[in-house]
Amino acid sequence: MLEDTRNQIKLMVSSNNNEIDFKSKRLEEKNEEITQLTSSLNIVKKKLDEAQDEILQLKSNISASLDEATTRSIQKELVREVPPAKPKLLFVGTSNIQGIHVEKLTQAADIKKVIQYTLDDTSEFLSTFTDTPDMLVLHSLTNDLKTKQPTQCIDRLFHIISEASSKWPLLKCVISFTTPRRDSITNFTNAQIINALLKQKFSGVDNIFFADHTNMLVNGNPNDNLLCEDKIHLNDKGISILASNIKRAIHTGLHIPLPPARPRSRSRQRPNRGTRTRTWA
Repeated sequence: MLEDTRNQIKLMVSSNNNEIDFKSKRLEEKNEEITQLTSSLNIVKKKLDEAQDEILQLKSNISASLDEATTRSIQKELVREVPPAKPKLLFVGTSNIQGIHVEKLTQAADIKKVIQYTLDDTSEFLSTFTDTPDMLVLHSLTNDLKTKQPTQCIDRLFHIISEASSKWPLLKCVISFTTPRRDSITNFTNAQIINALLKQKFSGVDNIFFADHTNMLVNGNPNDNLLCEDKIHLNDKGISILASNIKRAIHTGLHIPLPPARPRSRSRQRPNRGTRTRTWA
């Protein structure tokens, strides 16, 4: 009987030792996984820091470039005897700007509106444009976001603005953000990412102004009342808001106060029946 008890104790000790060995091995594996994850996290953090430094450097470079170009052009402007009565404004964009009437957009500038469907089309057009605008308004991201990654769109737009600033040193630029859309949640999300990247890349850069269209969103979602049936293009009401946002940015960039709004007749006002919106499924 004593021998049986001893044997049982030996079995228990052996079993416990095996379990301890197994758990020790699992612990070593987990520690190794933690070490690898920590290393990966440090690598990602380093890359993020490098990307942030690169963005700051790009901001500094474009600001310095614009400052230098502006100084040279101001010297040229001083020798002009008669300045233009109104600044010249070149308005380039996708089909969403087709319904904007330039004569109603603003009386503060002489506007030339040109439809160019992609960023590549815009770049090619600007390279051959012979006049000298005082301000460039770009609403040019709607179509490219369907075929390019957000960062690619930003890089392409940055190149276009840099080339335009080199060609026209006194140029001021208004960047019109992407407008809300509901054709695809991917396209809508990419559009919002592009808007955030635009703010990150160009905020604080001299002579760059934004036309923000967040007033077309309701609770962060597209307002269906502003969209055509294809859920991409703006209807008349949406175009009206788009024009108003762009007009505000133009006047800000030109340092010209907005004209006072016309009082609306009470007989023409309609009761507010609410805004028809829905969230993404």
